[in-house]
Amino acid sequence: MAVQDEKGYRQPVTALFFGSFNPIHNGHVGIARYLLDNKLCDEVWFVISPCNPFKINRFLLPEADRLRIVEAAIADDPRIRACDIEFTMPKPSYTVDTLHLLFEKYPGREFVLVIGGDNVENFTKWKDYRWIVQHCPIFVYPRLGIDVTVGQFPGMRMIDAPLFPLSATEIREMIIQKKDITGLVPDAILSLVKEFYG
Repeated sequence: MAVQDEKGYRQPVTALFFGSFNPIHNGHVGIARYLLDNKLCDEVWFVISPCNPFKINRFLLPEADRLRIVEAAIADDPRIRACDIEFTMPKPSYTVDTLHLLFEKYPGREFVLVIGGDNVENFTKWKDYRWIVQHCPIFVYPRLGIDVTVGQFPGMRMIDAPLFPLSATEIREMIIQKKDITGLVPDAILSLVKEFYG
């Protein structure tokens, strides 16, 4: 995926994977590596949201702890980084506001947005969703049991990323129930996740 500036130099393509990452799990990491391995982007940023407007009443580990866990989960892959840009922004976090700030801070960078198929149905409820689709290509990854149609949104496309069987909510419930989560989160954070969510 090549993007050139006015001088003809290739600019990096950064996939923005927004989420609570409460906790990050192998599904998140698998999608990031799918995008990278299939040359759909040059790097992936996990943008950790302190407060998702659609999840205001749900349990959230403090953002600093979630950032620490994400950083530990991706430490072995230099193509992926954790992004805490929303930590100092007004809450709840709106994707369009973060995009405006990122475009301002990184004018030479091309961004694409990564969202789950479950977000497509409610996409018209997102703040300034029309601006988002006009200014940022969107990759949609499949979610188990959810049929998705993206044709109504220009610039939105499905990607054939691997399905992950469980959600972060289900993983948290497994931890509370003392069930084994080996293989569901990166090995590097297994003990951290058990410590923070147990």
